[in-house]
Amino acid sequence: MGQALAIPPPLSQSRMETMACEYCYKLVYIDGIKPPNTQQSDRGTDIHAVLAQYAEHCAKKHVPADFMYLEFLCTSLGDEAAEILESCRESLTIDWQNFMAAEISMGLDRDFQATWSVDHDLQRVEISDVWDFPGTDKTPAYCGILDTIYLMPGGKVARIVDWKSHPRAFPADSFQGKLYNLMLMMHLPELTEVEFGLKFVRYANVVTTHKYFRADVPQMMEDVRRVRNRQREIHEKVADQMPLRTRGGSHCAYCPCVLAPEDVQCPIMRLNPMTNMKPDDRLNWRLVHDAMKRVNDQALKQHVEGTGASIYSQDANGKVYSFGPVEKQKITFPLFAEDGQGGFTLPVVDRLLDWQNANPEDLQPKRGGKPWFLNLRIGSTQLKSYLKAKKREIIDNAIKDVALTENKVEYTITRDASVDDGTGEEHRTWDADGDEEIAF
Repeated sequence: MGQALAIPPPLSQSRMETMACEYCYKLVYIDGIKPPNTQQSDRGTDIHAVLAQYAEHCAKKHVPADFMYLEFLCTSLGDEAAEILESCRESLTIDWQNFMAAEISMGLDRDFQATWSVDHDLQRVEISDVWDFPGTDKTPAYCGILDTIYLMPGGKVARIVDWKSHPRAFPADSFQGKLYNLMLMMHLPELTEVEFGLKFVRYANVVTTHKYFRADVPQMMEDVRRVRNRQREIHEKVADQMPLRTRGGSHCAYCPCVLAPEDVQCPIMRLNPMTNMKPDDRLNWRLVHDAMKRVNDQALKQHVEGTGASIYSQDANGKVYSFGPVEKQKITFPLFAEDGQGGFTLPVVDRLLDWQNANPEDLQPKRGGKPWFLNLRIGSTQLKSYLKAKKREIIDNAIKDVALTENKVEYTITRDASVDDGTGEEHRTWDADGDEEIAF
């Protein structure tokens, strides 16, 4: 065994994210090489500070919103942070009647008892006076800062809203959700239910939520304890001079290897896509690649259409590649079918209702969820094409009243309006799940 280990710093959301690369974690939290502040980190800090002040202001004034005060707060922000907040101010509603606190540092000791916390510089932060008890004085093993807490009448149900300036929405059923809900339930023992919500402030209506119940506490403890044990393992590896796992990913954007490469070299620099090319160079390469691919795809299509024959290529190992027409099966489920008597039936709906009657237990909602029937949807593309006729305006409006709108964030290239390279609707986009959509 190696030298004696210091107790690892309290596990937090940011430290958990850095643990995706053990080498990056070592640099930051063991070697003490702090990444320099970036425009992105400053933006996130500014947005959180403003929204905390805004929530407290609205609660004191007993109003759900105050655009003039928000505009005043934004005058001290950078251009990007101010633009983000001003663009979605209508959706930044504060539930002032149930508001409890904002920007509350919370800590749990190794036994998951409420205690004091630490800030980003590991300086002690005393337990907040919003709680009715002093907590223990044991060293925290877990900590975090809850952006906004709402406590409903009766003190049994609470809601956490965590502000996110991320460019991509992601589910609220995450390590952060488990950690924050666990901390709140241990600070408020009377709670039976907590809804954890992520509000993505770049967009007007993008929110993800997940509910946790008192019965989930043992599992949440086990989940966060498992991550804490992995954090301890990293410290043990460093003490024993064992090799660390080094991996590239989104965490590289905040790694000293990327932000200060003259001081620290990444062990996998040649393999890590986050380090071997600058972001703007990658975008330029993407633009060139898209233009070349568009032209090449069109030439391939024209050759096949003109000759009627597929194009083949064979590598040195005898593996054959081809480009040509391939039949694909598309499956749809009809909403209506003729009944043979001049009327219509609902074939799919009827079968689903028959299943419900025969198997009612299958429609019982899972904890924190809802019956799977409620997840079934009719796509809007074909329906809209028929309803847009003026003679169907009444039914169009009636259906709009029951329509469900879901906001989806896509990654795409925004081009200067003065530039027209013929891309149009054929340009490729990446949806929020990372799936690539290609149109020819």
